[in-house]
Amino acid sequence: MSWRRWPRTWASALRGCRVASRRTRSRLEAPTPRPRRQAVMLDTAEYALFSREEMDRRYARARALMEERGIDALVITGEENFQYFAGTCASIALHHSLTRPSVLVLPLDRDPVIITQSKIYILMSTYVSDIVEYFDVLQFPHQVIVDVLKGLSLKRSRVGVELGQEQRMGIPVGAYLALVDVLPTLSFVDAADIVIRLRIVKSREELAYIRRAAEVTSRARQRIFDDGIVPGMTERDVARTMRRLILEEGGDRTSFVHLQLDLPGSKNQFPYERPLTRGMMLGIDAGAYVRMYTVDYPRMATLGEASEAQKRAHRAAREINRRMAEALRPGVKCSDIHRIAVAGIEAAGATVDRPEKLVGSRFGHGQGMLITEPPNINPRDHTVLEPGVVLSTEPGIRLDGVYCLWEDVHVITEDGHEQLTTETEELREIAF
Repeated sequence: MSWRRWPRTWASALRGCRVASRRTRSRLEAPTPRPRRQAVMLDTAEYALFSREEMDRRYARARALMEERGIDALVITGEENFQYFAGTCASIALHHSLTRPSVLVLPLDRDPVIITQSKIYILMSTYVSDIVEYFDVLQFPHQVIVDVLKGLSLKRSRVGVELGQEQRMGIPVGAYLALVDVLPTLSFVDAADIVIRLRIVKSREELAYIRRAAEVTSRARQRIFDDGIVPGMTERDVARTMRRLILEEGGDRTSFVHLQLDLPGSKNQFPYERPLTRGMMLGIDAGAYVRMYTVDYPRMATLGEASEAQKRAHRAAREINRRMAEALRPGVKCSDIHRIAVAGIEAAGATVDRPEKLVGSRFGHGQGMLITEPPNINPRDHTVLEPGVVLSTEPGIRLDGVYCLWEDVHVITEDGHEQLTTETEELREIAF
């Protein structure tokens, strides 16, 4: 398709969504439901992943931010955002199935409401007691959500939804537009800033899962470096082996496995059946999930004895990373850390693969429920670091013709930072 046709195509798609939303609106029932009774949060949940106190703190922080913005309720639909506010997962297949969306409504002045297809999935792992079920897999549950929102009798009629940067709603665009159409007395506004400000600062309970994810990732990767890579293996073989070892070491699943090879397409999530060759520098960039939380960081090895050029590139990347990490503390801006990275690259006599990376890309990012979250170590990200922020330092450089990526994950503390990734920093040499 020619790029000149894109605007017309997008406009047609949007018109189609609006037509669909009008059709949906015509099917919705007109009567206003009675006000919803006040449900009481449960004190215990047998298989909860978080304490009741942890969830109460999340809701209290959210409501304080909602009050600042004059927002009466949040409508949460994104998968990870739903998990954050519900403390559990209602999906049977995470992002691998787009049917059966779940929605959490957090009012300003009462306990949350969950709308999901089958409450039996979450009854034993959430403290939310007000759970509304629906059963149609072919049609989005518009009327259920409309009834819930109308029944809350919102005072200011402002509803926050996930519309901004690095947010993905978990419902179809047409479904969202239909809700906007059928609820003309409500004003739907972007609440991405609220969600980001909440998730960017991790609690002790969240950090415990992230630490475990880093430990699992470290053990799995060192096992594959010890004896898991042999001549005759392909890139796909390495990725599959790493995924298996993450499960064996206690991970629930893998976030991703990227092979850092200086070859076209090596970062593909469907690794090629391309054989490994002696002399390569191989980076395995991967992360284990432990429950809802993951990490993302690589370690490097060579297939055979490392060359002097490979050793120099590895040392230089680690030194740049060290300089960045030393600057991590409360009050520092992400853009400040980016300047330190650029200065370190220049001091090492190294380069980056593409000059635009120095402006538009990043040398690190937040981590937690996803492998990449705000904030970003980018020259235009002026987020001020504060205790509880988890982010990585990630310089990727080319020196003497050798590409090397390094990354560590840190949490900002009251007086500096703590490095969460404690895996060995040596350049492993694999007999090959």
